[in-house]
Amino acid sequence: MRRKIKGKKIFAKVLKELARGEEYPKKKWGKDVEVIYGAIPGISSKHWIGMVIHLKMRTITLFHCGLPTEDKNIDIPQVEELAVLIPALMLEAVGEEINIKDLVPFKVEKAEGIPKTNFGFNCGLFVVKMLECHSLKIEDMSKINDDNARALRRSLSCQIFSQFVDENFKK
Repeated sequence: MRRKIKGKKIFAKVLKELARGEEYPKKKWGKDVEVIYGAIPGISSKHWIGMVIHLKMRTITLFHCGLPTEDKNIDIPQVEELAVLIPALMLEAVGEEINIKDLVPFKVEKAEGIPKTNFGFNCGLFVVKMLECHSLKIEDMSKINDDNARALRRSLSCQIFSQFVDENFKK
C-alpha cells in the first residue's frame, strides 16, 4: 500500500507559480484561465496533436489531423499522463499534498468532424489553424484542407512576420 509522503513535491517552482498566477501572464489557472491551448509532438505518430485543456470541465480535447491510414489512438497514453499531471500541478500549486492514486485525471476526448490531411507536412499547420478556429468559436473548419494549405501557410507566415519580425526591421 502506498502512503502519502508528507511534503513531497514533483513540480518545479516556476510551474507552480505559473498555475498560481505569479508568473507571466499573471493569470490564475481555474479562476482567470479556464482554457489552455497547446500542441505536443506525438511520440509514436510523429505528428502534432493539438489540445484544448478545459480546466473547469476537467477535459482535454485532442485535435489530431493525422493521415487517414494512421491509428489516431497511438498517442493517447502520452496524453493520459498529462491528464493526471495537470490536476496534480493544480493541487500542488495551492499547497496540497499529492497522492497520485487519489487524483482524478482529466477526461481525454477527441474532437469530432475536424479536417484531416493526406500529407504529413501539413499536420502542424492544420493543428495551429484548428486551435485558432476553436479559440475564436469558429465551427466550420472546412477551409482547412490540403487544397488550401499553401494559402494558409502563406497567410500564417505573413501574420507571424508582421507581428514579430517586421517590428525588428523598423528599428
